[in-house]
Amino acid sequence: MAVIGANLTLGLRRRTAGVDAHGTRVAGVLGAAGAWAPGRIVRRPGVDGDPATGPGLWVLAADPSWWPVAAGDQAVEAGSGRAWTVVKADLRKSDYDPAVDYIRIEASLASG
Repeated sequence: MAVIGANLTLGLRRRTAGVDAHGTRVAGVLGAAGAWAPGRIVRRPGVDGDPATGPGLWVLAADPSWWPVAAGDQAVEAGSGRAWTVVKADLRKSDYDPAVDYIRIEASLASG
């Protein structure tokens, strides 16, 4: 596990193509939460204030095994059901030790 100081468990719901109730193919269907792994809230809007992300965006750190993470995917907190919709995700790799690699996720709070 690469997220330093993980304090919650997150699952990833990937956005995929699917079908609606009428059998028509649609984009943007969220799959079931899976790939549960430790994670961390790095920045919260209104509490931590991060000029790099702008107002309203949360910053999460997630396990690199999730990579790739795409805009529109959703990170879900185990237990509470709190969820964040991914706006942007970057894989942050260490030049010295892969044990500290993580995914930096900028996201908006979807529920919770």
